[in-house]
Amino acid sequence: EAVTQSYEAAKAFHGRPATNGRGRFAVADGEAFGPDVVGRCEAVLFNALDALDAHAPDVYDRLFAPGDDWKARQPTTGPPRADAAPDVYLRDAFPSLRDLYMAGELEWSEGEPAINLYEAPGLFGAHKDHMALTVLVPLTDPDAFMGG
Repeated sequence: EAVTQSYEAAKAFHGRPATNGRGRFAVADGEAFGPDVVGRCEAVLFNALDALDAHAPDVYDRLFAPGDDWKARQPTTGPPRADAAPDVYLRDAFPSLRDLYMAGELEWSEGEPAINLYEAPGLFGAHKDHMALTVLVPLTDPDAFMGG
């Protein structure tokens, strides 16, 4: 229900997606979305992070867990990063993706998290965003569209 309400709020504020059939809206856009929508989107994000922690715990260990080998585990498809590795103590203090998020230790692409609205013939073409992990949460019943 939170997902549907967030989708409807985005569509109501912005109307139809752009002429290319796709509109992209940052959840943190205070002019577009009120705290209720931001809260619902955060609830969806928490569910996704919790599902990853429960069903794919190696995602945390392989990509995000602090340690001496952290830099070697980062994506290599993007520009070189000068970021220092997170402090090793964070592994014990924040042992899950949700914990890292709540501590402000997860890095987002600019404008993320976001809601993408599509209408035919809208599409999101193949691309590389140079981030370690991308999570897509469909806001529409899968039977209502083709592709994925």
